[in-house]
Parts: sequence; C-alpha cells; structure tokens
Amino acid sequence: MMTCRLDKLLLQDLLDGTIDPLEKLLVDEHLKNCPECRKELNELKLLFWDLNDKSIYEIELPHELDQQLDQLKDLLLEQVSEPSPQSTFTTLMEIQRKNIKSASKFLDYVPGVKTGNHLAKEGLKATPSALKLVSKGLLKSTKLLKAK
Repeated sequence: MMTCRLDKLLLQDLLDGTIDPLEKLLVDEHLKNCPECRKELNELKLLFWDLNDKSIYEIELPHELDQQLDQLKDLLLEQVSEPSPQSTFTTLMEIQRKNIKSASKFLDYVPGVKTGNHLAKEGLKATPSALKLVSKGLLKSTKLLKAK
C-alpha cells in the first residue's frame, strides 16, 4: 500500500469550506491521482453526514426525570424573572465596589504599587458618597429638564 504524504487536515478544510483557494487546487489535483485520499475524503464526508443527522441523538427520558426537569426549569425561570430586592442604583454601586476591590487586590501583586493600592482602598471607601452626590445631581438636572 502506498502511503500518501498529503496533509489530511487539508481534506478536513476542503469539507469545511475553509481551505485556501491555492491549496484547494492542489488538493483537487491530488485527489484525481490518489485513491487513498479519495477514500479518506469519502470517510470524512460520511462522518460529517452522521454527525449532522440529529435524529440519532434523540433520547427518551424516563417519565420521572422528565417531570423533575420541568420542575427545575420552572424554578430557574421563577428565580430569573423575580425582581431584584435591591434597587438598580444599589446593584450598580455593589458592582462598582467589587470592581475597585478586585483592582486593589491586583495591585498587591504589582511591585512598587503599595501607595496606589492605598489610594484605591481609600477610593473604595469614598465610592458610596461620591455615587450618591452624582445621582443627586442627575436627579436635580432631570427635574429641571422636566420643569422646562
């Protein structure tokens, strides 16, 4: 049996449609003369056909498991659709606080940045009051816009 030296990944690329046009010409010419590669290409085509046939993946679940999955799905949908007990402002403030905290932890591992870390921690403490001031200013400006 003759062993072909063609890169078999080119056959895969040919089937995927991701092959370079020049390589496609090379592979097409090679396939005309190489029965080994033609066989390999046909096997790949069959494999792709089997993998794309979704009907063979259908699995019947036992009735009990099917009910449990429905209950789990309903529970998850309930949790996702429930309104958050926190206001949007509080949620955003928490996210910002966590981001700043993560940044300050990162700074612990950067050489020579102890001063910057201290400043980040101080900024974290001041974040709620600064955000409140900004939100109060936004509320005032929207009230002024509504009045006009």
